[in-house]
Amino acid sequence: MNNDDLFLRAKASLKSHWGFDDFRPGQDEVVRSVLSGNNTVVLFPTGGGKSLCYQVPATVLDGITIVISPLVALMQDQVFQLQKKGVSATFINSTISGSEVEQRLINARNGMYKLLYCAPERLETTLWQNMMPDLTVSMIAIDEAHCISEWGHDFRPVYRRIPDMMASVADNIRWLALTATATPEVRSDIIGALKLDNPEVISRGFNRPNLKWWVIREEQKKRRLREILTKASGSGLIYAGTRAGCEHLSDWLTRQGWHCEPYHAGLGSQEREDIQNRWIDGTLPLVAATNAFGMGIDKPDCRFVIHYDISKSMEAYYQEAGRAGRDGKESYPILLVRPADLQSAKKAIKDSWPDRNQLSLTYSAVCDHWNLAAGSEMDDVRKIDIEQVCKRSGLSPRLVWSGIRIMDQLGVLKLARTEEPKAGILILSSRDGLQDRLSRMDKPAKREFIDNLSRIMGPAVYNRMVYIEERHLRNHLQITGKMLANGLEILQKEGIIKYELIRNEPVGRILEARYQRFPHNDKEILAHRNRLLKKFDYMTGFVETKSCRSRYIRIYFGEKEVPLRCGNCDNCLQTRENHVTNDDIRKVASLLREEPMGFKVLQKKTRWQRSHLKKVLAHMMREEHITQLEDDTESYSISS
Repeated sequence: MNNDDLFLRAKASLKSHWGFDDFRPGQDEVVRSVLSGNNTVVLFPTGGGKSLCYQVPATVLDGITIVISPLVALMQDQVFQLQKKGVSATFINSTISGSEVEQRLINARNGMYKLLYCAPERLETTLWQNMMPDLTVSMIAIDEAHCISEWGHDFRPVYRRIPDMMASVADNIRWLALTATATPEVRSDIIGALKLDNPEVISRGFNRPNLKWWVIREEQKKRRLREILTKASGSGLIYAGTRAGCEHLSDWLTRQGWHCEPYHAGLGSQEREDIQNRWIDGTLPLVAATNAFGMGIDKPDCRFVIHYDISKSMEAYYQEAGRAGRDGKESYPILLVRPADLQSAKKAIKDSWPDRNQLSLTYSAVCDHWNLAAGSEMDDVRKIDIEQVCKRSGLSPRLVWSGIRIMDQLGVLKLARTEEPKAGILILSSRDGLQDRLSRMDKPAKREFIDNLSRIMGPAVYNRMVYIEERHLRNHLQITGKMLANGLEILQKEGIIKYELIRNEPVGRILEARYQRFPHNDKEILAHRNRLLKKFDYMTGFVETKSCRSRYIRIYFGEKEVPLRCGNCDNCLQTRENHVTNDDIRKVASLLREEPMGFKVLQKKTRWQRSHLKKVLAHMMREEHITQLEDDTESYSISS
């Protein structure tokens, strides 16, 4: 089948599954490139429709498309939405058991899915590596591809290992890398790290003409926030830097009379989902959130996004602020900045960075906490008890947390916060020993519970603690959370199992065998910190620039030949207020030639700010272009 025929099939699939008659501008280019067999890099702004660029081609290509994504919640939601549309898809990540992973891979080998979503860490497992050569792969799509780059704002070392992990299936297949935030530096790094030879690079640019970028320098941020919300209409988001900040803002705004709720990773999954759904359908107009909110959430009519705390990079700010106005209508991204915020944020980046000795202490304390001997390896994630690591290392919680995050960035440790409560289970006997014990039990319900539990957890549960999403386990056993906890507690007291429940606590694993000495030097440790500081300098530049803010953003992301002014941001409007142009004069003169007009009528017809109209009228009076009517000092006419 030639490429034109494939594209026609893709358009038919778009119509039958998604209900759209045609692709958006840019999407059609990507789909044609993919169907032609090209390696392709996609740079679309937030809300630009990146997902369809791999979902639609996957439905018409032979074989399976593997989608690599770091966002567990997003991949699960996309799979759910695809299944509702009649597209066969599944996901593999840390929320499902080993036996379920194996079954889904067998199904994939048998051609049961068109799309298979997975977290990059899954590609390293022995099961994946053994099963992958048997898969008929047509395309590898890498979402959030900026994670590949050390210059990206969300660098994840495992992303750089993707080409090696996919080597067994990488010949003669298409690679598609997608991101909403990539500077030229990051773009080059993505292409180099993925070893893409002369790929098609398709960009829709970073201009959002409907967004009025606004920075307000204000000491009394709460007072200004109240003023903004009083004037605002429609739904909106307020981003704060911490969970405590979200809670505080939400409480304060509620007392002020606004319907606002907090959103952060410390809330239960059901509560977070409920907040998202009510915000999307408009019953909850305002959410105070950390940056955990918004990724993959599709709400076209968000009218404003207010950053109460400054973002650490232009990439993060553009992605978060860009959740406003996805429907193309006028919307407002607003950044509130205290004079001291810039220095405080920069100092926080520096102060939170431990030195090599502190990192080494943290590494040893985590390994000792997990009873991991030198030279030993880990196959699965385990809970990180921050309090215990602090006691063992002698370091503060702030430095321990920073050290764990930096080890994640350096590729020493893989850190993950559990998006869902998890149960960790270890059966304390052999398989035969458990069967012997079951045969002597006189309670059928108890025998069935243990037998089902062992089958759900898979064979590895006899050798090590295996973690599974608590909800997944409850659903399979068809019991409530309280019944599950009581059942596991009884089995632990009887010496049949060892278990633990993890509720929104960090989990992780050492990626290689435990080192005798911490492997990274001071230069490597400080290199990433210095990259973050450089990124924050650009964020500072965005706040302090006197020129067009839209132009600043577009040049930062590598656009060429950008207009000097967007005409919409606060700086452009301020410049317009302070300068009277020939166009301004011609516009007022044209209106007054029709008939004399009062100030309010002129303001309504020009749609200018009051202060700017006054400047124009004063200039035209001085130049004797117009005169004031004697009987009405607020009315003007053309000079005769």
